Amino acid sequence: MQKMGYVLWILGILLLSACSYDSEKAVKNGDVINHNGPVYNFPRFELFLDRIEANKPATVRIANYTLEGDPTLYNLTFDGSSIDLEIDRSNNNNRGDEPAKVNRTCQDLVMEEGQQVVTYMLKGCDQGSFTDGFVVLTVLKDQEEHDEH
Repeated sequence: MQKMGYVLWILGILLLSACSYDSEKAVKNGDVINHNGPVYNFPRFELFLDRIEANKPATVRIANYTLEGDPTLYNLTFDGSSIDLEIDRSNNNNRGDEPAKVNRTCQDLVMEEGQQVVTYMLKGCDQGSFTDGFVVLTVLKDQEEHDEH
């Protein structure tokens, strides 16, 4: 009986690790990655911004990682007039009472420039606290472009 418990425990650990979305997997998928400071694959986000400017459909995924390494994924889809945002916290073990997935539709993606950072924020969202704005990415001004992880 004790062997069976041990085997089940090992299988559970393997299953949990297989379901995780680590930064290496995010790089392979071409995600824009915010790993507590450095932003990797930023040119993909710039392409997304260019397509919005040209009113062309576009998608991008941003993987924001906590200090513990848990991801929150922002899937942004521009259809030519508005931006659909899916926030996916399903792989974030520290999400607390937050739902695993949330969907919102927003009207604008704006850039706000501070002294040390540039913040990209969705505005004009359809529900809740998102109506004032929702930060999807913050980039250090003096950050060199990081194309690799």
